[in-house]
Amino acid sequence: DMILDQKLDFVTKGLSLKLKGSYNSSYGTTKVASSSKAKYTPVITENGIAYRKEGSDTQTSYSEGGYSKARDWYMELALNYSRKFGDHNVSGLLLYNQSKRYYPGGTYDYIPSGYVGLVGRITYDWKSRYMAEFNAGYNGSENFAPENRYGFFPAGSIGWVLSEEQFFAPLKKVVGYFKVRAAVGMVGNDRMGSNRFLYLPGKYSYGSGDGYYFGTNVNNKKPGAWEASQSNPDAKWETAVKQNYGIDFNILNERLSVSADYFIEKRRDILVSPDYLPGILGMTLPVVNVGKTENRGFEIQAKWNDKLNDDFRYWANFNLSFARNKIIFKNEVAQNEEWMYETGRRIGSRSMYKFWGFYDETADKRYQTEYGRPIADHGMTLAPGDAVFVDLNGDGVLNGDDATRDIGFTDIPEYTAGLNLGFSWKNFDFSMQWTGAWNVDRMLSEFRRPLGDTNSKALLLYQYETTWRSSEDTFTAKFPRASNSHASNNYRGTDLYLINASYLRLKNVEIGYNFDFPFMKKMKLDNCRLYINGYNLLTITGFDWGDPESRQSDRPNYPLTRVFNIGLKVGF
Repeated sequence: DMILDQKLDFVTKGLSLKLKGSYNSSYGTTKVASSSKAKYTPVITENGIAYRKEGSDTQTSYSEGGYSKARDWYMELALNYSRKFGDHNVSGLLLYNQSKRYYPGGTYDYIPSGYVGLVGRITYDWKSRYMAEFNAGYNGSENFAPENRYGFFPAGSIGWVLSEEQFFAPLKKVVGYFKVRAAVGMVGNDRMGSNRFLYLPGKYSYGSGDGYYFGTNVNNKKPGAWEASQSNPDAKWETAVKQNYGIDFNILNERLSVSADYFIEKRRDILVSPDYLPGILGMTLPVVNVGKTENRGFEIQAKWNDKLNDDFRYWANFNLSFARNKIIFKNEVAQNEEWMYETGRRIGSRSMYKFWGFYDETADKRYQTEYGRPIADHGMTLAPGDAVFVDLNGDGVLNGDDATRDIGFTDIPEYTAGLNLGFSWKNFDFSMQWTGAWNVDRMLSEFRRPLGDTNSKALLLYQYETTWRSSEDTFTAKFPRASNSHASNNYRGTDLYLINASYLRLKNVEIGYNFDFPFMKKMKLDNCRLYINGYNLLTITGFDWGDPESRQSDRPNYPLTRVFNIGLKVGF
């Protein structure tokens, strides 16, 4: 990495030039040593316990592979200007950047990927009371045709410190600082997975296995080429317009400071691979700009900082955020029922069957009483303990038309919160951090069925305790009877396996003591602190299948590690 920072005050005061460049190169290889060991299984015989040998010991063998290489460079040239004229503060920036990455992977790994961009920013404030900023980016991407290659992304913000106004003076004793602000801007995205050069002509495939059958009862293909994929020369930047409106204020002699924001994000021309055309086309469809989504929410931060006397200080920082998104438009295949569409629902909403109860000798009568119709045909003869699902459209057959997206939440929590607490008393200090999230669900996958999806894994205790075993469990069991023959029914996607993953976690706690020995000054020892801390000490949740904070908790994984540390920190 190299940086050149040059002041240009000889041209005009406040002007400077900055040149930055970096270059990275790496190469990797993996060496593997492997061997096998015999295993012995105890077997009871007439003569006592014998051991049956399985496998054998082998010599260690070595192999080498997993070769990798990478190389990239980046450079930017920036012209900065910052100047104060009396009560007026003005600053500006003009920056050009360019980058290139070699061996990017994928189909075109031999072609480096590159980006260029031009950024401009102007800021102004008067007495730090009225503030305004405008910035814009002009970026180029390799993924689009020349006429769509560059995107212009402007943004602007304004701020007003009302507490500096004369009319606010009567409130200054209560509210020491009050500011309102607003910002609107546009950003862009040019990526759609690993796809590159979205505008290039479609690909054709011609190989030994390619071709067509001509005539009837013909078993041999005639060699030929077929359209492997199509391109979209009109592909362009995906955009998102973001709005943010907020206030900041301090009260109670600046002991309490609060920031509150309301935000809106509207994404348009989202790059997606269409799934609304029939497979008879026989090719991979091109990436198109067709999606629309919206995200709204708020964020609140509150900080309290106070002291009881010169020896005791305490503080508390709290934050809360809420965000709810919705798919405004997705060019979906026509569905038979309204509840099957993703459009109008949360991003990542799940399609699932609505669980009604477990089948027993009274199930038909109870279902008839509740819905006014018999239990739908589940594609098999239901046995006691099997799961029964709601026939949403009432056609008497349980199929994909009865799967709805109107149940539960997604893997992304709508609410997240955090709380930091602490105090210091003389040489002691203490702090703790709590985090939490709610309005979030996890869909169990591996944990749905006893013995796992291979029927050879461990039987977990909760499966033994909560699986339906007799008619006495009809109203108390959480999961259907264990059955391989009815697995397609009992272990299908349903809210029966949708688990609330809300949690409250004590993330960390730390206690410290700062020593102040007389000999420290002679040793020129500035500080000496002994501390003890712990991480992931406590989690309060109804989700017992792993870490509720992890999006991978629907399958078996290692439990979250609880960590304790003790240390001594010294500084000279």
